[in-house]
Amino acid sequence: MSGCPFNAEQPLLQASGATAAADTVAAPGLHEDGAQLDFGSDMSYGDYLHLDQVLGAQHPLSTDPNELLFIVQHQTSELWMKLLL
Repeated sequence: MSGCPFNAEQPLLQASGATAAADTVAAPGLHEDGAQLDFGSDMSYGDYLHLDQVLGAQHPLSTDPNELLFIVQHQTSELWMKLLL
């Protein structure tokens, strides 16, 4: 998957202690020290996390702001429990 920060095939940073030779040119979008600087061809943060779906998952039945707080807190708790399992 292009743009996934967990893609093991294309590390974003060089291994600790590794130095590039002075005559080596960094790959396009990479700083000379190996840090990725150009994310234009990658998916966006919101796309990666499916934020439209996550943020659209709250459907309060009243106008009380405490209800939205209750929904968000409990959805978050469910996600943490899923991670633990």
